[in-house]
Amino acid sequence: MEKIKKKTMWQYYIILGLGIVFLLAAVLSFRNTLAFIKNGHKTIATVIDLHEYESEGKVYAPVFTFYTRDNQLITYELPEGNDPPSWKIGETETIIYDPSDPSRAYLYSYFRIFTWTIILLSIALPLIVVGGGYFVAERLLK
Repeated sequence: MEKIKKKTMWQYYIILGLGIVFLLAAVLSFRNTLAFIKNGHKTIATVIDLHEYESEGKVYAPVFTFYTRDNQLITYELPEGNDPPSWKIGETETIIYDPSDPSRAYLYSYFRIFTWTIILLSIALPLIVVGGGYFVAERLLK
């Protein structure tokens, strides 16, 4: 019985270890995102076009333009699209961009800015619960 118990235990170490790695990656992503928000500049962008492309049917991605603080005109295409289009030409949205590289821009919304942090946390937490839960249950059930 003891041999079977020790044989399966190493899998929970791996699961817990992976959960901790993903948690650390989420924390780093969160720190980088906060630094981007702190150092980024916000501005209003206007939809000037809807780029049409094929992806299991026609998809429309909005193309925005905005001016930086030093009056440089930047064109930014949203990396995802919809059918039917979610945007109309002429609509405006707040964008945050990196002043040292204005082409690095994001729509200023919670889920668009914190996407990677949310994804990494959603992977890390179940792994930590399963991997760590085994060791907690083992101690409580002795």
